[in-house]
Amino acid sequence: MYLNKKIVVVGAGAIGSFYGGVLKEAGFSVTLVCRGKHLEAINNNGLIIKSFSLGEKRIKIKATNKVDDKFDIAIISTKSQDTEAACLMLKDHLDEDGIVVSFQNGVDNVRILKKYFNPDQIILASLFIGSKIDPPGVVNHSAAGNITFGAITEKGKRNVEILETIFKKAGFIYSVSDEIEKVLWKKLLWNIAFNPLSALLEATCGKMVADPEIRDLMNKMVMEGVEAARFDGIEIEKDYYENVVNMTENLENYKTSMLQDIEKGKNPEIDGILYPVIWRHRENGKEAHYCDTVYRALKFKYGEKFIYTPKLTVDVIVENSKGEILLIERKNPPFGWAIPGGFVDYGERVEDAAKRELFEETNIKVDNIELLGVYSDPTRDPRGHTVSIVYYAKYDGDFKASDDAKNAKFFLVDDLPENIAFDHRDIINDYVKIKAEKISK
Repeated sequence: MYLNKKIVVVGAGAIGSFYGGVLKEAGFSVTLVCRGKHLEAINNNGLIIKSFSLGEKRIKIKATNKVDDKFDIAIISTKSQDTEAACLMLKDHLDEDGIVVSFQNGVDNVRILKKYFNPDQIILASLFIGSKIDPPGVVNHSAAGNITFGAITEKGKRNVEILETIFKKAGFIYSVSDEIEKVLWKKLLWNIAFNPLSALLEATCGKMVADPEIRDLMNKMVMEGVEAARFDGIEIEKDYYENVVNMTENLENYKTSMLQDIEKGKNPEIDGILYPVIWRHRENGKEAHYCDTVYRALKFKYGEKFIYTPKLTVDVIVENSKGEILLIERKNPPFGWAIPGGFVDYGERVEDAAKRELFEETNIKVDNIELLGVYSDPTRDPRGHTVSIVYYAKYDGDFKASDDAKNAKFFLVDDLPENIAFDHRDIINDYVKIKAEKISK
């Protein structure tokens, strides 16, 4: 009988679209409330889910930018700063006995939900999932997908049973908790550790954990979160909080949701993650020094308006008198052979950066370089959006691999190695084509 339940997902970004899409695939009536290019893409092509565990699915699903019907179940998956707007959107469109489910980060959303809905109707959930929208209309599900949920009142446990039946039908991996607010605090500890610093440092989870100093900072921020939970009467187990920064399985190269938001020009969810810790300390006459410092830095860097641009890089094609091209074998990911190059330093001219990077990686000094072109495909570098200014030069002489290069070698164009990194094979092909055109003239 629960197949007849009408479900609306408000704030259907990557997470809401994934769970909403799977529910629709399982036979439920689902409406996604989203906006912009994502909404347009879903209405034109359907919702596409590319999942490491479920495979690829194209799902025909209703998507709109407003709530205009009556629903039995409302899933809110907005950022914390948009919770109030979501409640205002839903308050006249939820059935009298309906259920509102918070698929959100943070521990303070429940305070807002209680302003608009009976506490018996409210279900809180903690999600552990790696997902992102790329491109609009396509959800890439890269890790996990677990749901832990529970009621905040005794009467609300009836609604937990209803959701259990629905989630089981959809094939979700889930568990039910009688201490859901503690579960949310535990999830917040992970977010405190990873989200803010990943946004500030523009780094993946694995890269941060691998750095001893950043790892230490992450642990100190977690401990301030543990203390904030104690102010709410919630005691987090020691064996849990001491291992928060180790929770990176399948997430070594994962960009947190906050970093993804920044890359898309959206305001990151700073307040919902850090401010609950900061204000609880202040209310109790203490200071959360580490969380507050990162919070202030994020506010300064990514206030209400901010500019986020691609990283600027340079590469230099070096050709010898035999017509061979010099490639370096990379020490660091992404591995493979590549044209010598690297990032432009702040205050440095790009042509000077090109010569510097060439020398640092190959010990080659050149006076004259010529511009080949600009390469700006946002997908050219798996580490993030980079734009490369590519030069070329002629050189015969000694060289040696150093810095980020573990090997350096000249190759005939017709005998290049298979594993060439980035878009460097295309760049070399462009160089060969342009050289041939110059010769023909």
